[in-house]
Amino acid sequence: MDRRVARTRRNIYLAFFSLLQKKTMDEITVTELAALADVDRKTFYSHYQTVQDVFEEFKSDVYAEVLNTLAECRQLGAETEEGFDFCHFYDSMNRIMLDNLAFFEKLSRNQAFMFLKDDFKDILKQALIDFYKDSDNSKSEYEISQCCEFVAAGTINLWTDWLNHKQVSLEEFCDSAIKILKKAWNIIE
Repeated sequence: MDRRVARTRRNIYLAFFSLLQKKTMDEITVTELAALADVDRKTFYSHYQTVQDVFEEFKSDVYAEVLNTLAECRQLGAETEEGFDFCHFYDSMNRIMLDNLAFFEKLSRNQAFMFLKDDFKDILKQALIDFYKDSDNSKSEYEISQCCEFVAAGTINLWTDWLNHKQVSLEEFCDSAIKILKKAWNIIE
């Protein structure tokens, strides 16, 4: 992707997340989004048709990143007893969260944005299902779906709890979350 296009899209993302701090997605207009991203409306429309399209693209990007991370974790963990690199997985999830920390903090605290939290849980769940659907697994599709729901919901809820309370440092939270994730992962395997 051309650097200018990537920079424009990143600016639109940042503006979108900034506006979500103050209003719902339905209240955001293309005009204000473009102005905050420092692009004109014509440039916005050359990339997206609606404000919702910005969010849909972000979700698609997150899905692709999670799926890629799962493959990397399998490859990195191939030589280990566990067969999966949990630290890499959680570090990658943390990077996604930390890149957009203000947005996810708002998301975790505001009931009006609960549908977005569910969207991110569903992204993680679908990536897990897609990752495991082709594996040699004795579980039925329904069992895999349930296990992936459990892991995805648990991961998102752990993050939500930490974002709301921050009782421990990020490092301590991550260490604890990785231990919990390893146990939950065994359900799928």
